Order: sequence, then structure tokens, then C-alpha cells
Amino acid sequence: MKFGIFYVLECPDRDFPRAYREMLEQIEYAEELGFDEVWLAEHHGSDYGSMPSPQVAAAAIAQRTRRMRIGIAVSNLTFDWPVRIAEDYAMVDVLSGGRLDFGVGRGYQPQEFRNMGVGNLQGESRDMFTEALEIVRGLWSKPAGQPFSYHGKHFDLEDVDCRPTPVQRPTPPIYIASISPETLDLAADQGYNMLVTPTLMTMPELNGFVVDAKRRLRDLGRDILELDFPMNWQIHLADTEQAAVDNAREALTWYFDAALSAVPQGEDVPPTYERYAELVSATDEAGGITVEGLRDGGVVYVGDPDGLIRQLDALHDETGLQHLICWMRFGGLEHDKVLRSMELFAEHVMPRFRDRAPVVPRALREHPAPQTTSLPPSLLVQEDTMGYLPVENDRSIYFEHHRGSGRPIVLVHGWGANARAWDTTLPALLAAGHEVITLDLRCCGRSDKDFEDVSIAALGEDVVRLVDHLGLDRPVINGWSLGGAVATVAAAQLGDRASGLVLTGGASPRYTATDDWPHGGSVDDVEGTLAAVAANRAETFRGVAAAVCAENPGEAVLESIWDMFMAMGPRGDDSLRDLATVDLRKEMAALEVPILLLHGTADAFVPFSAAEAVRGVNARAELVEFTGVGHAPFLEDRDRYLAALTGFLKR
Repeated sequence: MKFGIFYVLECPDRDFPRAYREMLEQIEYAEELGFDEVWLAEHHGSDYGSMPSPQVAAAAIAQRTRRMRIGIAVSNLTFDWPVRIAEDYAMVDVLSGGRLDFGVGRGYQPQEFRNMGVGNLQGESRDMFTEALEIVRGLWSKPAGQPFSYHGKHFDLEDVDCRPTPVQRPTPPIYIASISPETLDLAADQGYNMLVTPTLMTMPELNGFVVDAKRRLRDLGRDILELDFPMNWQIHLADTEQAAVDNAREALTWYFDAALSAVPQGEDVPPTYERYAELVSATDEAGGITVEGLRDGGVVYVGDPDGLIRQLDALHDETGLQHLICWMRFGGLEHDKVLRSMELFAEHVMPRFRDRAPVVPRALREHPAPQTTSLPPSLLVQEDTMGYLPVENDRSIYFEHHRGSGRPIVLVHGWGANARAWDTTLPALLAAGHEVITLDLRCCGRSDKDFEDVSIAALGEDVVRLVDHLGLDRPVINGWSLGGAVATVAAAQLGDRASGLVLTGGASPRYTATDDWPHGGSVDDVEGTLAAVAANRAETFRGVAAAVCAENPGEAVLESIWDMFMAMGPRGDDSLRDLATVDLRKEMAALEVPILLLHGTADAFVPFSAAEAVRGVNARAELVEFTGVGHAPFLEDRDRYLAALTGFLKR
């Protein structure tokens, strides 16, 4: 694994000589500590960044270092004449002895476009970027002295040349910073690698993007193990977690205030920049950004070295992370704190990963056929298995199969949760001898996170596939919350191959209210929740977790619910969006199996009146009322819940 450091060189106090002096000292120290590279960012005309010409800084760094590579992250190709860019960075490659890594982007801050005299062209920046990159690459890769011509929409060149020629042939390594499908196509066609960062998204969102990008590039012929996707991550380490938080709080707060004020927003957002405006709006609706929220969402890492090691282990497995750029001087953080953070990283983190071999992201590995795996022993259950079931191309869902001689039951969790939601229910069902199957729905828990289809229909079909795969004999399908809708879809498809349907606080047959179904909230309510999740995933999920139970179940339970939410990939959000408009009344009415509803009267998500109304949709439905209980009767009134469920299974 390779490790770098990164500089935007924010300068809140505008003491630029000090900022440059500290940066150069830190870079020299980083080479002593064993860091492999330094990366520099180009920004113009604001406190956000004070390095308008990173090629100048790169030339200075080339003379102060001997081994470190010098990366640009990024050169904004829309701000300057591409021939000039090619010349300047060719000089850097020559002066550094062939140590240049050239990262490129198109810029995103409106003030910078205006500052550089191209404010009216921001909406055309993608085309300008593509043309400029073709010119730079063409000038670098041609034989020295051979004229170069290019005729495009934005640039027209006839018989131009670039002196000097880069040392690295045919070009220095080129990296593209973007998250758009169009740029992915460009990367695949031209063999570029990608620079990625969670700065304006959560880590689960970034992980999903990286895995999907690697899948697409693999499908276009690239070798996954040869791809280089450096991840730039704001990191601060201290001897204790609390010391790290105290050190970084002011600098992080300043940085994210500056970042959000600089991105495109409001009504006049240039084309292709809409995502930035959506992020700002969602952040405002969620009440702003907090350091705690940034940490919980994985946008930054602030803590001790051991915690960072655990997170890097997970990232290496999930995304194949093999190249980490450490953004340690952010928001003008004090020099001595940056140096100490670098020391702790070099001492504790680097040795754990330096010799770590490249891996294919977990979701893209060939899943073996489910094999017998030892689970916690049970007196009544033997030969339990866990495994992955392919359900969409090479994407798979995780399941656990607990064998027993009694009636099979499939437990389907709610939105954002996973199979662990049933840990208080599972032991009693196993003790009663039942065959129990739990699963992680698409994008949840240990299932793959980058499914294309996360609709309720697709989730229901997965349950049917699992029933068929395991050869279950007329199982009962039990769904909690959103899982109730999934269970209804599965029961409808199984027909007489199912023996019953259980809705635990189930969002079925409909989650939102209509003129003829006056139960639940509105589609706008759901969109509001999803907007808050997009703005601050961690804090919003803490609020959702706290609302699951009518009374506080204790910190340990709340933390376990929150952990499940945070394990869901961002694409799982669209399952809730689909639930908002799904109507399963016809499917519910047509069911010819017994139906049991286990519902709390104080449910904050699915009103008790919705459960009562199900009896008017299907006369087979039986309702068990849990007075004063919220959305999770299996947690809040466990004994009564288990008595009702096991009694139903005995019929």
C-alpha cells in the first residue's frame, strides 16, 4: 500500500509566508518518515486554498526531496491554456527526475471560474476539460520536435510544440478526479486512474462508487488489481481519541464552512453541477454539519491510530484500497499537531499495511457456493450454514440458514437494518426446533452495496430465490417494517408454497397515505428523511434509531440499531423511496395463507390504524396489539412477541 500527504494550503489567518514555510517543512519531514508522495491542489481567489500554481510549489518541492513522488490533485484544465499547462508540468517532471503524478479536474467553485475570467463557461467545463486533457496528453506523448495540431470546439491549435518533453514516457501517470459516469468512460477508454475522496459524501457512498467504478472498468477490459484509485482522506491522529477531536474541531469546522460556501448552490447552478446544490440544500435542512457527524459518516477520520487501522482494514477488504493520501493539514491546523499526526501514522499505521497485497473488492470476488460454517453452538441445531446467493449479475446477498425439524421461517429485516436485527428472536425459534433463515437485503449488512435495482419487488424476489435455493418446505415469511412489504411480495409470489405471512410493525400493504388509505405520512415526508440522510447520514440515523422504540431501550440497543443503519450502502436509500409509493393491497387481498400482524400502538413509523385496516383487506389477518410499544415489539415486549409468533408457527 502507498501513502501520501496532501495540501490545499488553506490559510484562515492569511499569513501566507508561514503557511508555505510550514508546508515545505512538513513535506521534508514526511519524506524522512517514509511517506511515498505529496499531492498539491490548485485553487484561486479565496481563503479555501492559497496555491494558485501548484506547478511552482512542485518545482520547489522537487529540489527539497529526493525520493517522494510529486502529485497534482488537481490541475484545473478549464482555467488555463492547455499548451501552457503541458509545458509547466513537463518542467516539473524534468526538474524532479521523473517524479510527477498528474491529476486533473475541471473545477467546481463558481468564484474561481469568475476569478479566472471564464465564469460564463462553467456550464461547458466538461467539454473544455476533455479537450484540454487530449491536448496535454497529445503534446506529451508525441516525439520531441514533431508539430501537434488539434481542432476542437473550445481549442484550435495548428503546428504547436511543447518544450521540454517529460522524462516519463509516453506521459507521466494521469489521474482524473470525478464521480460522473462520463468521466468513468473517459478513464476506461484512455487508461486513466481515478482520484477519489469522501470530502463531500459519506464513506459508504464513496465505497459504493469505487466498487461500481472498478466493476465497470473491469467489464471494459481493465485488470482490477492494476487499477490505482488513490483515496484522499482528511485524517488527524493523536495519542487519544479525545485529544484528536479537541485538536481538530476548530480546523474542521472552518474547513467545511468554507467548502460548503464555495460550491455551486442556489437557483442558477451550472449544468452538470446540480449535485453540489443538492448537497448544500440537504445540509441546511439537516441543521448543518458537525464534527461528530463527519466522523460518524466516515467523511473524516479523527481519533487514535488503532481505530484508523481497523477502518483501513475494512476499506482494503471492501473496496480494494491500496493507495491512501492523508490530508493532515486542513483548515489551518497548527503545525505541531500536523507533525505529531504524521509521526503517529508513520509509527503505527504504515507498518501494518506497507506489504499488504492488492485485492479485488469483496463484492467483485467470486463468491463460493455456501459452505457449512461453524456458528455459535445450539443444543438442537446442527449443520448451520451461512453464505452468499447471487441475485443480480455478480452481486450477492448474504444469508444464514439455521437448520431445525420444525416449520421453516424466513425473517426479513427493515430498512437500513440487517440479519442481526433478529438476534433476540432467533434463539427462541431455534430452541423450539424451527428451521430459521435470516438474510441481509440488498445494500445492507454483509450483502453487496452496489445493486442497480433495490425496489421492493426486487427484494421480494430475492426472498423467493432464497426459499428455492434452500429448498424450504412451505415457510412462514416474517417481515419487519419495510421487510413487511418485502415479505408480502414474497408470499404473493410463493402462493401455496408459503404457509403464512407475519407482519411485524410491517409497512404493508401501503406505507404512505392516499385518499382511500388514510394511514401513514406522505411521500414528501419520506423524501425529507432521505434528504436529511444525504446531508448527514450518521446524525440522521441516530435520530431514526432513537425513534424505533417507544421508550429508551438503553444505549447498547440504540448503538446496535445505529450500527446496522451505518452498514447500509447509500443505494439502499432508494428502497425506502420505492416503499413510499408501493401499494400491495391487491396482493394482500389475494393471499390465501394465515396472516399475523404484531403491531405496537405507539409505533412512530407505521401507525396502528394501518395494521387495523389490514383486516379489511384480507379477512385471514389476525392482529395482536402491543399497547404502548413502538416499532420493534420483538425488542420492546420480547416475551409476548415470541409467544404470539411461536403460537402462530405451531398452527
